[in-house]
Amino acid sequence: MRNGIYASESPNFDPAYIKIGDPSLINYRKSLDARNPPGGKLSEYVPFYLGPRSPMLYQIALGYEDITKYPQEDIVYIISSFDQVKSHNLVYFFTDGNARSETTTAYVTEADFALLDWETIYNTYWKSDETDLLRKQKKQSELLIKHHLPVSCIDYIGVFNNTAKQNVLHLLKEVDLNIPIKVSPTKLYYDNL
Repeated sequence: MRNGIYASESPNFDPAYIKIGDPSLINYRKSLDARNPPGGKLSEYVPFYLGPRSPMLYQIALGYEDITKYPQEDIVYIISSFDQVKSHNLVYFFTDGNARSETTTAYVTEADFALLDWETIYNTYWKSDETDLLRKQKKQSELLIKHHLPVSCIDYIGVFNNTAKQNVLHLLKEVDLNIPIKVSPTKLYYDNL
């Protein structure tokens, strides 16, 4: 965290970083081509969901489909903004759904953010049904930063509760970082699990 967040294929990637989620999907991204430009493989990018309460967080919190279960209290949100990405001249692209899906469209132009389904991205309800067969996919829209997100791009860290906040404060103190922390259990996390 001291130097920001590196993509999993970076030589600077922290070996102590705990990868959460579906290991098969994480490994699959190593072979998937990213949109060109900017190009490369998806594993060369630091991925960020554009909205809270992702389907993957739900699966992790429940230990669903052989995914290692972690309590939401142990999961933090690293919150940045597109303004930060622009001001640091970072290379990026974003998607209107999960980046690994063949039906997802990738974009590199800021104006194309208007094409995303922001209501679904921020909605608590994300199950696909006959009214929207792609709702779950759209909920997983991503911003992907090539190689590295500098620590100066982090606006704040979102946590589940005050215990998590104290744990994060301790970790930040160890690396001499002063990043705001916000306790946001209902905005960022599932409150019904």
